[in-house]
Amino acid sequence: MKKYILSFSFLLFVFTAFSQKQANIWYFGNKAGLDFNQSPPAVLNNAQANSQEGSSTMSDNNGRLLFYTNGKTIMNRKHEVMLNGSFIRGEVSSTDNTITVPLPGNDSVYYLFTVGSAQEEIPFFSFSIIDMKGDGGFGAVTVKNNFVADTVMEKLAAIRHCNKKDFWIVVRKWDTDAYYSYLLTSAGFSGSPVISHTGLTVNGVYNNSIGTLKFSSKGNKLAAVHSFFHDAVELMDFDNTTGIISNPVVFNPNTTPRQLNFTGSYGAEFSPDGKLLYVSSNHSNLQPSLLFQFDITSNNAATITASKQLIANSTPWFAGDLQLGPDSKIYMAMWNDTAISVIENPNVYGAGCNFNFNKIYLANEATAPLQFGLPTFMQSYFDSTSNPYDFSRQGDCLNKSVTFVINRVNGIDSVKWDFGDGQQSQTLSPTNTYLTGGFYDVKLIVYKVDCSLLNDTINRRIWIADTKNFLGPDTSGCNAATFEIGVEEIFGVNYLWNTGYTGSKITTSGFSTYWLEMEQNGCKMRDSLVYTEQPKPVVNLGPDTSVCLYKPIILYSGINNADSYLWSTGETTPSITVKAKGTYYVTVDKGQCIASDTVKVTAGDCDVFIPSAFTPNKDNLNETFGVVTDVTLQYFSLQIYSKWGQLIFNTNDVTQKWDGTFKGKDMPNGAYFWMMNYTNLRGKKYYEQGMVMLIR
Repeated sequence: MKKYILSFSFLLFVFTAFSQKQANIWYFGNKAGLDFNQSPPAVLNNAQANSQEGSSTMSDNNGRLLFYTNGKTIMNRKHEVMLNGSFIRGEVSSTDNTITVPLPGNDSVYYLFTVGSAQEEIPFFSFSIIDMKGDGGFGAVTVKNNFVADTVMEKLAAIRHCNKKDFWIVVRKWDTDAYYSYLLTSAGFSGSPVISHTGLTVNGVYNNSIGTLKFSSKGNKLAAVHSFFHDAVELMDFDNTTGIISNPVVFNPNTTPRQLNFTGSYGAEFSPDGKLLYVSSNHSNLQPSLLFQFDITSNNAATITASKQLIANSTPWFAGDLQLGPDSKIYMAMWNDTAISVIENPNVYGAGCNFNFNKIYLANEATAPLQFGLPTFMQSYFDSTSNPYDFSRQGDCLNKSVTFVINRVNGIDSVKWDFGDGQQSQTLSPTNTYLTGGFYDVKLIVYKVDCSLLNDTINRRIWIADTKNFLGPDTSGCNAATFEIGVEEIFGVNYLWNTGYTGSKITTSGFSTYWLEMEQNGCKMRDSLVYTEQPKPVVNLGPDTSVCLYKPIILYSGINNADSYLWSTGETTPSITVKAKGTYYVTVDKGQCIASDTVKVTAGDCDVFIPSAFTPNKDNLNETFGVVTDVTLQYFSLQIYSKWGQLIFNTNDVTQKWDGTFKGKDMPNGAYFWMMNYTNLRGKKYYEQGMVMLIR
């Protein structure tokens, strides 16, 4: 029986915020994690990968975990090693060891970029490709450790292109003053970088490679932290149209020399508005965890240095990474700490930024949940104005009148809507009334005035009102065949099957009831498909039996209204007449369900018949002499004599016959005397004799 359920946990189907949720799950440190799908973020303790420094986590558009990595191993959402996800060429002791970037225009392919560690002789910049449709929707690595460049520093960052579709990936070359900006488009990764020179060459001891590279969320600023003997911050402008880095400004957060065994400056993060820069530092044994704030609006080294605010001086922990969160707060890691610290109001200059030491408890000190690193993200996820153009719908789940809302209006000249039902509109936020429920393909064309000067086309599939039977009608079969059921994927929709699978389509595995629940922003819809076993036709030829030549029998298939019959004799009727012994079978097809049966027919208690002549002349007609009917007897004996009374043939086998020879020689034409004794199945004994003519 088919069932349909439509429910909603929130009456209004409204997107109150068009935030990007790909950065809503964090895994980092010693199996530590945070879930930003709720506020405040919930602590996660189910990670299965450790990292001393960098890591990367990727969620889908709804904030559901896809995978995470420590740069060496990729874990899927089951917290198991992803198919082909081991031996990735990052390092757990590298500052920005890995970052994940989606392939533009594709909803299931991701590029995982990695850089090596300063402790390696030749640190590499590489990428691997993950296809989330692999391994049944749990993801598989299809390209692993594709080499891009060598001798790179522990610095890796990514940001959206000005067109809000493509991505820039930036690395810093060792023993040079060069930054390499690589472009990722829908066509794939471009191995030809845009090279920018800033005048600051970083070389010397390998530890000078340590320190983060961080974009502002708007993508117009880039900060590189150079640890150890440089102990400096390099602040630069970034052109996200061309990939060119310019206007470098270098300043030193620590005004007194750091002690020898301390890293100095290490982590950095921009305030959400891009006006302030926070820098973490390990300066000395007395000050192992410093957090500075700088006003960077002047773009002047002296003015920036003069604006320095000491936000925190926390002991005994060592300062680690800084990372902006989806809630617009900045989170700070401290080595071997038990709790993560938070800058609550990072846009506020000075103490008003409200640094909250050890705000979120993660685990006890014995497990050392925090290390130096936090996840590295593509920073545009934290700026709503950097979102690609998109739209969503408002309204009650049951309404046929739907209002559509664009996620942002900046940079738009005009728009054109096609609602998939023949109606169109050119207003920014139109309302369309659908006449019937169902699935509709809605298209929005955005005519832009931004740097790209291009048009964006966004296609989204939606469901309207009481959309029923989206899995199709119930079905049945004779055998448990496999076939695909489901729906075409709808952007932003969560899928849940009764099997636990979370893709939009599955392949059946046998007779059962399959249901799919679709959910989007609290609006849920469920449909089921029942796959039942169809009864096969009952075919019964009965028990094995016997037959006589002059007493034929009828074999009946046992069913009259089948679609087709096929007997071993080639006949196509519900029953056949049989005169001879043998093995007979029939195949019956009813409603594409096929059944068959077989019966063995033997010779019965029949009359015994012997001919009066035979012609063994090799013309294949009457070549032998003996009992010519199929018969079953308790006892049988046949003797044949020549005219001189010599016994020339003798048998007790009713099926054996004389071929007209004696000791291998043909006997002459003439009459031959025979005698036959037999006992039938009823036990009655018979004796017969006669003459047979041999004619050649």
